[in-house]
Amino acid sequence: MKKIIPLVLLISFFLALKISNNSIRLSDTNIYFNIAYQIFNGKLLYKDIFFSNFPFFSYVSSFYYLIIGKNIELFYLTSSIEVTIVTTLIYLIVFKKTKDYIASIISSLLYIFSFMVLSTSDHQTGIFTASLFAVLGLYFLKEKTFLSGVLIATAFLTKAYFIPIVLSFYGYLTIKRDRKKIIKFSIGFILATVFILLPFLLLAPKEFFSDIFGFSLTRPTGLSKVNIMWFFITKDFPLFILLIFNLLNIRKNILFGLISIFSIIFFFAYKDIYYLYLNFLTPFLCISFYELYYFLRKNLNIQKMVIPTVIFVFLLYNLFIYLSLYKDLGKLQIDKITKTIIEEKPNYLYGVNDITPALIALANIPALENVNDAHEYFFTRKIYDKKSLTDKAIKTRTIIITHGADYPNYNIKQDILDNIFVKESIYKSCKNILSVPAISEGDANRINLFKCY
Repeated sequence: MKKIIPLVLLISFFLALKISNNSIRLSDTNIYFNIAYQIFNGKLLYKDIFFSNFPFFSYVSSFYYLIIGKNIELFYLTSSIEVTIVTTLIYLIVFKKTKDYIASIISSLLYIFSFMVLSTSDHQTGIFTASLFAVLGLYFLKEKTFLSGVLIATAFLTKAYFIPIVLSFYGYLTIKRDRKKIIKFSIGFILATVFILLPFLLLAPKEFFSDIFGFSLTRPTGLSKVNIMWFFITKDFPLFILLIFNLLNIRKNILFGLISIFSIIFFFAYKDIYYLYLNFLTPFLCISFYELYYFLRKNLNIQKMVIPTVIFVFLLYNLFIYLSLYKDLGKLQIDKITKTIIEEKPNYLYGVNDITPALIALANIPALENVNDAHEYFFTRKIYDKKSLTDKAIKTRTIIITHGADYPNYNIKQDILDNIFVKESIYKSCKNILSVPAISEGDANRINLFKCY
């Protein structure tokens, strides 16, 4: 019990940090909260709700919604709870393998205070849910292979960009030539996939294939991969070292080597990649730390606490950068916005997708034309038409939610930055009834409400 006290302390510190800083933000979290809200209002995914991902996280979101109701702050916090569970599993997996208390603690520490986890766990997007299932899949791989297949399937059907993990597990079992385990793993994977997808294949097959395969697989290139790669290297250098080491160490640990290979292939092959997506790789890199730890100690003959000390310094730097630059990113005064909307009694809401979905659920006011997720890409793909929606918003009792920019020192004030509206029509026919500050990654620093009635 004494040996796990540091693990309990670091998890407690992480949770205290996240609870004290928990807040509603400009985030995709609001979309998933809205999906849970819509499902509890009798809507069917894909048929009634446009959704470009596999469905399992909608089940998880609905489960969280059932427990917490409309408490969206607690919904945000569920990602941090998932992180702590993954951290505990990392400790158990490494300790089971090595019986080394120090290696196990450092592996867990490396995960929970990696910059990637610190910065992305302020949001609930399903990535840590998928990580939890994937790490559980590794935990049960040798002794309960069927269950491992089920868990890897749920990870993949939570976030499809866990495909490198799926391929790595299959590659590992194939190289090991254990036919029984391959069959058990495959049966578990297939049965879980069929069970999760069957309701939608029966009730909304056309919309299911259109939303997922007609949209997600044809998305154009998003952010610069060079920038994402450089951000990963500079912010999580220990993880980058582990990624490279696992490639070189593939003969001694096939699974970790395969995960690194398939992750690199996925990074360069998939067009629309984001820094957040790399979370599929993070827990496995941290689990593999013991391999590098023993390699360096054996070949460099260094004292056992040198490497943990170096790691600790890197993680302290991560924590400093996160607290000074990133912990408040996306925060805004949602209570004030919600109160104003309820007082104005609109029939519909229409607006930017990083906050409007939450407002729809919190104010219990439907989206205009059922557009719950007004991502700009949907408009460029002609799924939605901004002129038609803007005209309907103006003619109906609708409140429009926009991003704005207000920089008095530079003489800049623009109330609508988004390309999902016909701006001139809104300026002509509507009035700005509320403007609140917001901290975003881009130029926007305000959320504006326009009333057109």
